[in-house]
Amino acid sequence: MRGLILTGALGSGKTTAQLTLVREHGFWTPTTVTTRVVAEHEKFLTRVALEDLISGAVQKKYFLPFRFGQHWYAWPTQDFERLLDNAPGRAVVNVRPYTALLLSAFAFDLIPVWLWTDDQSLRQRLDERSATRDVDSELSLIRQSQDQDDRSYEAFFLHRLHSDDTVIRSLLRLVGTE
Repeated sequence: MRGLILTGALGSGKTTAQLTLVREHGFWTPTTVTTRVVAEHEKFLTRVALEDLISGAVQKKYFLPFRFGQHWYAWPTQDFERLLDNAPGRAVVNVRPYTALLLSAFAFDLIPVWLWTDDQSLRQRLDERSATRDVDSELSLIRQSQDQDDRSYEAFFLHRLHSDDTVIRSLLRLVGTE
């Protein structure tokens, strides 16, 4: 199995690319559990209580817990094992940069890719998102600070793609399907 690990700044198009690859190109993606409220359109996220995430991680039900903003995230262990076991089908994972580097050290068939977009498009995407997701000003500042820290990882990514109309074709080329 060859697959992709998508990362980059908030608003760089990671989720859009992930959804397109799953919906139109037969990729699969692991479910992510989180302690934050999950919007209806977020198909690959499941909300769990913090206590359940912690006990699940201790019992090895959830793997690689990480925090972003004020919320926790993790993967069900069975999905993570599928990523490592060369299961049939191509995978696409959407994670923060440090997690992308860590995951690529375990899963050699997954190609880490930094997605970026021009400043004007990024500002527009973030403004649209802030109207619904970042209504808490304190949380918004925490997320912005973490996002700035995340940008320091860009140099570690061999593959950096502009998240434009050609990004899906470029991603498919990386995994050898186009």
